[in-house]
Amino acid sequence: MAEPRSFLAQSVSRARIALRPRSRVRGLIPHGPRHTESAGWDSFPLDNSPLEPGEASALAEAHTGRLMHKWRHYPQIYDMEFGPYRAGFRTADGTARPLRFLEIGVAEGGSQVFWRSFFGPEATIFGVDIDPSCAGLVDPTVAQVRIGSQDDPAFLRSVVEEMGGVDVVLDDGSHISEHQQASFETLWPLLSDGGVYVIEDVHTAYWPGFHGGLRLPGTAVEQAKDLVDDLHRWYYRAEGAASRPARPDVWSVRFYDSVIALHKRSRSAPARFTRGAEQRADVV
Repeated sequence: MAEPRSFLAQSVSRARIALRPRSRVRGLIPHGPRHTESAGWDSFPLDNSPLEPGEASALAEAHTGRLMHKWRHYPQIYDMEFGPYRAGFRTADGTARPLRFLEIGVAEGGSQVFWRSFFGPEATIFGVDIDPSCAGLVDPTVAQVRIGSQDDPAFLRSVVEEMGGVDVVLDDGSHISEHQQASFETLWPLLSDGGVYVIEDVHTAYWPGFHGGLRLPGTAVEQAKDLVDDLHRWYYRAEGAASRPARPDVWSVRFYDSVIALHKRSRSAPARFTRGAEQRADVV
């Protein structure tokens, strides 16, 4: 597979930012600490006791039918990141319309049913998966499932075109950084202004089995850290880098345990403002 571009590198010639070479030495990060893969999925307990209170938790508790497998703290994140979209999507001019939601990764189909209960009957909900057996798992009145790879730009663009656009993306696909980056590079430009792009299970960025490692350049976690620097590009000058953000439409980068949320909103150059005129006497 070709080396993916950085989350920042929309165009290397335009942004003048290149992805740092990825180390292939597992367990040893250049200029970083030695580490081992501390755990795997089965190293963590399955706990089906009642979830923490919340709207998403209540819907998850009521869920029946097809299997939905999530980490226990995710419903709280869903309320924070997706809760504002439950009533629909509001465009920049204030117009309200039904939400368009895309989930990468269908698995057993349970999450698609959950999202229908969460976002309501008016939302457009699509799921994509590389496994052909997922095609018939979900009632098409609940969600539409399309079969293809998350690192296939033409496929993803065709799905978004069929949806009529996309407002919210949830990447719960392969959990491999190269695939996550490929999806992001394709879908971020198509995401509505005011939308959110969420990547789940980014703890795999630390696991060599998913091409990850602690502080390993090129993982989803490290690329998101780079976006934090890019968010503040106005305030420093780096040799060989542009003096403005490579992605001026990244409004915020939020980190949770195993989840990264990127909010899209066009930003202009920062400026200060004042209100009032009275100052302290000792201020010159």
